[in-house]
Order: sequence, then C-alpha cells, then structure tokens
Amino acid sequence: MLNSTADDNVFIYFTDHGGVGIIAFPVGPYLGVSDLNNALNTMYSKKMYNKVVFYLEACESGSMFEGVLAPNKKIYATTAANAHESSYGFYCPPQDKVNGKSIGSCLGDEYSIAWMENTDSVGMSQSLQTQFNSIKSATKMSHVMMYGDASFQSDPLSNFLADKSAAAVAAASVDDADNELGRVESRDIPMHLAYYEYLRADKTDMEASHKLANKLIAEVEGRIKADNMFLALTKATTNDVSLFSARANFAKACGECCDTVNLAVYETCGGYSDYSFKYARVVHNLCTAGVPSSQLVHTLKALCL
Repeated sequence: MLNSTADDNVFIYFTDHGGVGIIAFPVGPYLGVSDLNNALNTMYSKKMYNKVVFYLEACESGSMFEGVLAPNKKIYATTAANAHESSYGFYCPPQDKVNGKSIGSCLGDEYSIAWMENTDSVGMSQSLQTQFNSIKSATKMSHVMMYGDASFQSDPLSNFLADKSAAAVAAASVDDADNELGRVESRDIPMHLAYYEYLRADKTDMEASHKLANKLIAEVEGRIKADNMFLALTKATTNDVSLFSARANFAKACGECCDTVNLAVYETCGGYSDYSFKYARVVHNLCTAGVPSSQLVHTLKALCL
C-alpha cells in the first residue's frame, strides 16, 4: 500500500488497544508481533524507505518490538509503555472539559498527548532524541521505551514530519498536578467512563439513571467473566496455574501459537475487550510453556460456545 522508495523517510503513528504481542484495530482481528515485524523486514528488503520512525501507543506496546526489532535496519521506534504494563488515557473525567463542557470521554492518551504537545510547542528543529527525552519525562504513568536503530537519533523531527512553527499558544501542561485525576489506566477507561456517566446522570430521571447503572454493572460483570475465562483456560490446559499471573517471558518467541489462539479469542469468544487485553499475556505464557495451540483453541471453544 505504501508507495515509498529508498529516498523516502517514513513516519508511522499507531494508536489503539493492545496486549502482549498484539495490537488492535477498531474492526477486524489483531496484528501480531511476528506479522508487524515481518512487514517492516519486507519494507527493508524491498528498499521501501530511507529511514523509518514509528510511534506506537497501546498497552504493553513494548512487546511488539522487544527482542525483535533489529538495531541496524534504520527503523527507530518508541512506545507508550514497556512490554509488561498498560498505557494511560489522559484528560479523562473529571478533567474532560473543553470550553467548560464535559465531553464524557478521555481526550487522549498520555504518551500521544506528550509527543503532540511537545511537537506543537517546541517545533520541528529538535532531534528525535530530544523529543524522546521530553516524552519520557512527561509520561508519568508508564515507561516510554525506545527500540531499533538509534544511529539517527540526532536527526531533526522535520526530516519525518511536515515542518510547522511552534504553536502561538502554549499547549496544556501534561504534568500539571491539577490533572492527576485525569490519568486513567487504559484497561479501566470503559469502567471509569461508565461510572462518571452514572455519577453525572440526572437522578430525577430514574429510568435513565437505572439504565446507566446497569451499564456500569455490565462492565464490572464483563471483567469478572474475563477473569474467570482465562483462569479456566489456564487450569484446563496446564498444571502450572502460576502462568495465569506471571509476567510474559520474551526469551522464547510465541509465533504461530499466539496468532492462532488470539484469532480464536476473536472468532469464538467475541474478541478481547479493553480490559481483557491484559490476558493476551496468559496466551503468550501458555504457548511459550509448550501448550499446543490446538488444545488451547479446543478449550476456548468449550468455554465460549
């Protein structure tokens, strides 16, 4: 799709939900770590770029590059979080006001707001390294990471983004102490928003208020269902129940097993929710522990159908 050549610099910005070894799209199945990096390797082998800068906003986004992205292929990547943690929404209720009006949503992600506001306020003459340091400092709740080729960190942003003068009005400060309540773990945003919808509802309209209460209750029940399903998957396929809570181990690539099982979660179980994406880690742990993908898929079908 990208008609770039060896003379072109390419800037990629991706923002959506994610989990260990996968990132999501609004519609359709997930993109796994192998497919993403195979695509980047294909671009390299076909000389489709001079240099690539990749900014990735998603929970556990570091898992898409850790131990995988080559350091010598002119691809420089930064991520909103390391391979083991959630990223965070920002300017969430109660700090969701624009021109005095509550929007009822988070207005952005902490990492994304950090790089965009920095770009607007400082401009394009700063280097990739300088911006990385600024983003890392401004992003309080997750660890901003860098992967890949660091040999051109001194290049200015203007080599990758259309040049733009610094904003005439200073952007809102990301590390403003008054906005601490507006930082919310991405996994919790749907429940956070449902809570504020109910909290802000007109209590004299009992029907509407109860409808929002039920929405909040359904969100909590969905989280409990996800907890129980992935715990049951673990117990049914291995004697090592610690794999349910263990951090992902990237010493062994997950490969086809994770891709197959994550697709089964999508096709058989309705897909990951914002909350249950955390359990892509469990799929990774089970696969890398040697549980066959066929057994995992069979068990998922029994649990979900």
